[in-house]
Amino acid sequence: MKVYLIKTPEYQTENLIEVCDFLNSFDGTLEFIPSTYEFSEGEFNFLGNTYLKNFEGVKKVLYDNTMETPLSWEQQLSWEQLFSLCNHYRNLFKVEKNDFIVLLTLRNNVTNWFSHNDSTRNVFIQTANWENYIQVHHKYPVAYEVLENIMQSLMHVTSEVFPSQYIHQKPRGCMNDFCEDKEQIILKLQTANICVVCAEKIQEENIDQKIVNQTLEIFEGIRKELLFKQKFRKQVEPVSITINESRQIILPQLDNLEIRLNPLFKTLYIFYLKHTGGVKLNELNDFREELLALYKKLSGADNNNTIEVRIADLVNPIGGSFSQKKSKLNKIITDLLGEPLAKFYRIEGEPGEPFKINIPNNLIDIRY
Repeated sequence: MKVYLIKTPEYQTENLIEVCDFLNSFDGTLEFIPSTYEFSEGEFNFLGNTYLKNFEGVKKVLYDNTMETPLSWEQQLSWEQLFSLCNHYRNLFKVEKNDFIVLLTLRNNVTNWFSHNDSTRNVFIQTANWENYIQVHHKYPVAYEVLENIMQSLMHVTSEVFPSQYIHQKPRGCMNDFCEDKEQIILKLQTANICVVCAEKIQEENIDQKIVNQTLEIFEGIRKELLFKQKFRKQVEPVSITINESRQIILPQLDNLEIRLNPLFKTLYIFYLKHTGGVKLNELNDFREELLALYKKLSGADNNNTIEVRIADLVNPIGGSFSQKKSKLNKIITDLLGEPLAKFYRIEGEPGEPFKINIPNNLIDIRY
């Protein structure tokens, strides 16, 4: 089943891709596909008002909770407007009716909800203001909302019918807590749970167990990140890093926190963990076969031609692929671990000098 992530113009493509990469780092039936499609302000005039064009003003209003003047009604989008964007994309690209369209937007909605879904597998998610409730990168709660809405749609439950047996007015740490007080969102993110009543509904609807397992694994990944931020936020010394038999990158002393990377990023990262002395960019081509073999083990569905092209780009010293991948990989690690801990786990180096991961050799445990 495919899940297409789309956006309104003010939401940055880089952020959308970060959300998508995080979701795709978990194995499962759901495939998350990022889109760079831009909606036309001419066709959707509600996207072309003064409020949106003044993007610095947008960021100030949405992110500065000390603002005395709230968003006006005209500056908010209705459900009908938000879902019209989903339907336009669905029709334009002939998306299958069983696939999901998820719209990510900085724009407020008229109900001030975190997210909502309709009966045709369209979803919108409000991506701003998460820092008011939880001190992690916004991709984690946004990713949670993606899965929450997919599961609610498959369960045929709706938060419009509230309260109900499956939409809980009183929080219980379940995916389907309503969170009328938006600060209550932290409970279900921390528990990563689906209550017994909702689990029974999932069974009644005969939802694919692979989707359920994938959802729970993503929830657990988010829970671990929250736990790390709360429990280990003052960690300043490096701890051991393990590549286990399943080729997961784990920090055992930090409650088995996992550094989740897509297959190509993981290939590059494991390569540098193995080459503790460092490798220069202009030397990478000498290790092409090693990188190919590792990527083939990690890539799953990618065909051999795609694998070879991606590795060829990666080891090309003048193509820019290495620098781009390294930069994005390092950002993932910094967002996950924060400073100063992240400095030990990034791939760092100066042009012309060896790039390496600055963690002591005795803290690296590669088991596969």
